Amino acid sequence: MTQLKRLLLIVGCAGAVTLAPLALAKEFRVIKPINAASVLPEGAQAPPLFKPVARELVGQAVDKLMESWGSPQMQDYLSNNFFDKDRLTDVIDTLVPRDAVIRILSVQGVQTVQQWEEPAPDDLESMLLVSRVSVVVRTQLEYTRPDGVLETKPGTTEYILKFKERIDGEGA
Repeated sequence: MTQLKRLLLIVGCAGAVTLAPLALAKEFRVIKPINAASVLPEGAQAPPLFKPVARELVGQAVDKLMESWGSPQMQDYLSNNFFDKDRLTDVIDTLVPRDAVIRILSVQGVQTVQQWEEPAPDDLESMLLVSRVSVVVRTQLEYTRPDGVLETKPGTTEYILKFKERIDGEGA
C-alpha cells in the first residue's frame, strides 16, 4: 500500500510540475512602451539631456498659484486648454465664502513628466526648454462660519504645471 501511495504522490507531483508553467503563463502581460517622441507638440523635439525642474522652482510656482486663488488673477495661471476655466472661477465666487483663504500644508510628489525643446516665438535664434511637471499639493481651506466657528476643509490636488526656460544659441 505504501508503494501505491508513493507512486500516486510522484505522478501527482509530476502532473502539477507539468501544468504549473501553463497556469503561471496566463499572468504575464505584454508591455507596450509609449513612444514619448510621438506625443510631443508639433515642431518640438526631445532635448539631448533630460533636466528635471528644481523642486524650489515648483514650490514658488505653487505659492504664486495659491496666492492668486479666488481672485481674477487666477485666470492668468490657467492654461487655455483648461476645461471650463470660467466655470471654475464662477464656482469659487458663488460657493466659497468671501473670507475663505487657502493654506498650503505640503507640496509632495514633484516629478518632471515630460520635456521638449521648441523654437522661441520671439527669437528665431533661441529655443525654449518646456517641461511639464506633476505636483501633488495638500491644502486647507479656512473660513469663519456665520456662527463664528472656524471651519477647515483639507484637500489634496494634483497639478500639472508647465515651465518654459530659454536656451540661447543654436538650440538642440
